[in-house]
Amino acid sequence: MTLRRRLIGFMVPPVLAAVSPLIALPLVARSAGPDGWASAIAGESVGTFVAIVIGYGWAAIGPALISVASTDAERARIYRESLVVRLVIAVIGLPALAVICWAVAAPGSEWLTVLMGTQGALIALSFTWYCAGVGDPRTIILYDAIPRVAMTIAATAVIAATGLVVLYPLAGILVTIGGTAFFTARLLRRNVGPWPSVRELPRLLRAGFPVALNDAALSAYSSVPAPLVNVTAPATAAAGFASADKMFKLGSVLPFTLAGALQRWVGEVTGPERARRLRLSLSAHAALGLAGCLGLTGLGHWVSLLLFGEAAAATTAVLAVMGVVFLFLSLRTCMTRHILFPASGARVVVRVTLIASVVGVPVMIGAAIALGPIGAASGYALTEGLATLLLWGPCAATMRDLRRSERAVADTDLPRANPRDEENPDG
Repeated sequence: MTLRRRLIGFMVPPVLAAVSPLIALPLVARSAGPDGWASAIAGESVGTFVAIVIGYGWAAIGPALISVASTDAERARIYRESLVVRLVIAVIGLPALAVICWAVAAPGSEWLTVLMGTQGALIALSFTWYCAGVGDPRTIILYDAIPRVAMTIAATAVIAATGLVVLYPLAGILVTIGGTAFFTARLLRRNVGPWPSVRELPRLLRAGFPVALNDAALSAYSSVPAPLVNVTAPATAAAGFASADKMFKLGSVLPFTLAGALQRWVGEVTGPERARRLRLSLSAHAALGLAGCLGLTGLGHWVSLLLFGEAAAATTAVLAVMGVVFLFLSLRTCMTRHILFPASGARVVVRVTLIASVVGVPVMIGAAIALGPIGAASGYALTEGLATLLLWGPCAATMRDLRRSERAVADTDLPRANPRDEENPDG
């Protein structure tokens, strides 16, 4: 598959899935009111964190494991193991999510908040990372993107007629469960094999713990701002921040999608060619991050006003800070998934993420209490920026190693002198 087809194939389905909520969310924001809208986005943020816990790092490391597996049977075994781990954690995580969402919801918005959180959490059961590993965007389009758009359109029509905003998250829940069930049945029917036993579960949990811990720490600090603002700021300010957070989250699909599209392209080569592709990938993520930053800053307020209404419009100041977060997020995604994870740098990534979280989350909380939504956004930017800065050194070292190997290959290719000529240069 050429690079252009790879980018189109893997960028289009997630973009469709990311854009599809914009069909329903303007109606949800207006129907739910400022309190309900802020609560819905707070629930979604809680769901995002729980999704990372349930996913246990499979979305980050799974595509690489699938791409290097030698047989379909081995790939099916990896998928079975991931499914067992994720379902076991989901049994514990989903009830806890319901309790938290109920607690942070505004009065009268409890069920909407719980369902929005559940919709976000169940994304962890998705099969799309497997398709990224085998280079199969068609299945994502058929089993996820198209059904998600269709169900969103249907839910929007019913919400417009009835005012039942809970239908929006219910539609997303049905798409995730249905698509994953159909894909899983098809894959495992073609590749029959044993399921992991209960005795194997501790081993599987230990193996995935470093990447899972990193993803959980990342999600923890990215999920804090919306619920934090919802319980510390007035309803109108919280609704505006919820709109900014939602626009940022919709856009943040793009760096992860770009990383997934380039994952195999970067990893399928070695030596000097891999170093060149890594530089191109990092440049692409930097350009995407800068474009997102400028877009949120320059157009974000007017887009939020159009989509969510005047009562829930995001301020330009908050959007500008969230744009900086987007820039750091895009860079860090490439640095971890393309440079450090393949170079066995998972422990470095985890350590940096924990340091950034320990420093940034208290700042985020204090700034939100003192300054309101702009303080929460600034604390988020500090945390993401610190993580990106601390990762730069290990990334630079890895790239230096690749350049040394490039020079070593060049030296090996130089023509060698004839030993007899060295002994007798005059002939």
